[in-house]
Amino acid sequence: MKSKTILISATLLLSTLIVRGQLSGNSVIGQYYTSSQTDKPQTVSKLYLSDSAFVIQANVLANVVADSYVATFGVSDTSKTLKVANTNIDERIQKFNAALIKMGIAQADIFVDMTTQTQISDYKINGDYSEQYVCGYEQKKNVIVKFKDIKDLDKMVVIASNYGIYDLAKVDYVVTDMNKTYTQLFTSAMEVINGKKDLYILATNTKLKTTSEIYGESYYSFYPSQLYKNYTPNITTEYYDYNSYGKRKDLMKSTTYYYDKVNYSGFDKILNPVVTEPTVEFVLTLQIKFDIDKGKVK
Repeated sequence: MKSKTILISATLLLSTLIVRGQLSGNSVIGQYYTSSQTDKPQTVSKLYLSDSAFVIQANVLANVVADSYVATFGVSDTSKTLKVANTNIDERIQKFNAALIKMGIAQADIFVDMTTQTQISDYKINGDYSEQYVCGYEQKKNVIVKFKDIKDLDKMVVIASNYGIYDLAKVDYVVTDMNKTYTQLFTSAMEVINGKKDLYILATNTKLKTTSEIYGESYYSFYPSQLYKNYTPNITTEYYDYNSYGKRKDLMKSTTYYYDKVNYSGFDKILNPVVTEPTVEFVLTLQIKFDIDKGKVK
């Protein structure tokens, strides 16, 4: 029971890691994560021993390239009347959709989601008296697009800009056959555990019973939208304030966002370890309990 508790604690620690990735859209802006949270996942292999059994743990990870992607484009339009705002936004979206279909996106893979309708206010000023009033309306909708090739995203962003659409809100990564990935990870974990078992038997001169049991398991994933980090480059400056009334203009500091996979430290085996594009990272922690045959010591 103690070993199960330790496994659950380690799993909870890993599941709360905050990590960040590359082609994700503007949704990553405003997320502030520190590198210390992702440098060392809490997946440390442990051997649990007793006088009658031992439990061997394997931690394995797989980098899986997505089968398809879903991009969300935010569209907005304003006008003095809601009807005109809605008409204008629909015209732009229809032209955008037609361009997407022309580049090879199926009509069935495009969906328009209306999100908000809001009033725009202003003030009438008469001397020292100001009165607020509704001066217009803003209509917002999302165009959600499913596509297969991640290289098409650049084309869609350029096409969207032709119709005044500049907000790529997010990009979802879709892995269709998660069971296939689980099977690959489970098989790899068993290979790791059996290898450790042979070494432990050799080291302890112990004979095991012919049966074993699954003692603990944890299976989860990290998506690219979670795997982003950012930094703002430092610029060394010297400024001498000879005149207290003087003004200065600093260089604009731009924040850089980049994909940073989960740190491999603590894993026993990595499937597809070298990646050049953002992937979905699946993790399996598996424990197998082996009973010692006390009556058959070599």
